[in-house]
Amino acid sequence: MTRTWSIRRQLTRYVLGLVLLAWAATVLIATFAIRYEMNEILDEELRTVAEATALFLEDAEGPPNPRVIGLTDASGNRVLRVTRTGQSTADAPWPVLETDGLHNTAGWRVLRLTAGGGVVEVGHNLSWRLEELWEAASSMLVMILPMIALLIWGLRRSLAQALAPLERLAATIVARKPEDLSPVPLDDLSQETLPLIAGMNAYIARIETLRLAERQFIANAAHELRTPIASIYARLELSSDPDAKIAVPQLKSLTHRLGRLLQLSRSEAGLGLGAGPSDLVQILRLVIEEVGRNTDRPIHFDDGDHEQMIVPHDPDALAILLRNLLENAVEHGTGTVRIRLGPGAQLRVENPTDNPGFLEEPFRKGAQSGGTGLGLSIVSALVNVMGVEVDKQIFGGQAVVTVTFADRAQ
Repeated sequence: MTRTWSIRRQLTRYVLGLVLLAWAATVLIATFAIRYEMNEILDEELRTVAEATALFLEDAEGPPNPRVIGLTDASGNRVLRVTRTGQSTADAPWPVLETDGLHNTAGWRVLRLTAGGGVVEVGHNLSWRLEELWEAASSMLVMILPMIALLIWGLRRSLAQALAPLERLAATIVARKPEDLSPVPLDDLSQETLPLIAGMNAYIARIETLRLAERQFIANAAHELRTPIASIYARLELSSDPDAKIAVPQLKSLTHRLGRLLQLSRSEAGLGLGAGPSDLVQILRLVIEEVGRNTDRPIHFDDGDHEQMIVPHDPDALAILLRNLLENAVEHGTGTVRIRLGPGAQLRVENPTDNPGFLEEPFRKGAQSGGTGLGLSIVSALVNVMGVEVDKQIFGGQAVVTVTFADRAQ
């Protein structure tokens, strides 16, 4: 099983991965920066509280208060301890500090300041400070999430617009007919896809060159052989030699094959095909009469009460198409050939067959088939040139070919 992958998904995955990696690095750096700034702010808060408390002690009137002052906020995360000089130390979550300044001890960030006849100690719980840090970082993360969603939407939209020309190109290539070997247009393509399309056009050009050479060879060979074989055929028909009469059917078959090859070459090249209009009923009657003269197979024609049916197709091309359809049914089918002309310029050719490969391409001849097997190839070539729709089916031992011609000429 062939493994496929999507350029859009790959690019989205890669770009989004890089953006998320850059975002994570930015968040990490920003977290360290926020931590540094918050520590400075909270340390400044400790210093402000300690200095304000020291000023209060210096301005206090009366004799020194022998009591120990201990203040704690409601959450227990901020603690203020004030101790008068010479008095016992009030209870606090941290041990006794001997020097002034900032200290990290017992899970607390403490500022000790000696002033006003006493010692002021202000502390923050380090766990609380960490929680405050994560709250700030989380707020930043939440604010970035809408930006990520916007980035994903914009990235997908941008990729869709960037890949739209490539998708249109793919749709154009898929919609092309098999016989269309014209170069793929290079308009509205990215620089990255130009080498691919240039290589494809070079490959198409090589195929077209080979097809033209093959077609030219077949046409030239058939044309060069047709005249001498026709001359030999005429002489053998006039000859009284019994051995010569034996070769007449073989030469007739060979002449028929050469004629089919010329028709195939002309059909594939689209040479000499005009635009019509032509009368489908009249041409169909003439073809049925011509084919009927060369076979003992019954051919029944139902014109659907149409006296005429004008179609915008070249009469010669229409005659070649109809002749090959009927000859194919006569040569490779069995029983009566029934032709029905329906509304909407639709032709139906039906006949019994015991060959399951009767309508397949490449053609598979049955045991009783006596034709060349080129009829369907000629029909396919003409269908592509004329813009005609053909549907071929075999069911219940019946081969049915339905031809829908273009809109009627006005």
